Amino acid sequence: MEATGSTAATTRTGQDLHRGRILVADDDADLRRLVTWTLRKEGYEVVEAADGMEFIDCLEATAWNPACRPFDAIVSDVKMPGLSGLDLLALFRCTVLTTPIILMTAFADAETRSEAEALGATALLDKPLDLATLRAAVARALPPS
Repeated sequence: MEATGSTAATTRTGQDLHRGRILVADDDADLRRLVTWTLRKEGYEVVEAADGMEFIDCLEATAWNPACRPFDAIVSDVKMPGLSGLDLLALFRCTVLTTPIILMTAFADAETRSEAEALGATALLDKPLDLATLRAAVARALPPS
């Protein structure tokens, strides 16, 4: 698991300055790093996962560690080895968790869009990814800080 998590800025009182904690899952390492860099620049704490299984590992690690804040949002590729972003969204929505999930895809046909919407995706972003659109989608998905 490539949990590149915390370079958290803190105040003198130790209060976390991050705008939110986000899990980014994409099997394309370059795109994953670009998304991570973009979101960190916006003040988010970001944890990376290279595929669906690492995504699950990150969620489990957070769930079992009371010192870890839960994820405020998830940004995931649709097509990944093992579990796809749609598989993960379906599994996630079977729980009581309502974390916003933003999907990214280079294969946005009508069926994929319909399935993402039916499963409750917060947004479905097209690749090549427009970083301004990504930043706006994440900002809309999270409550104001």
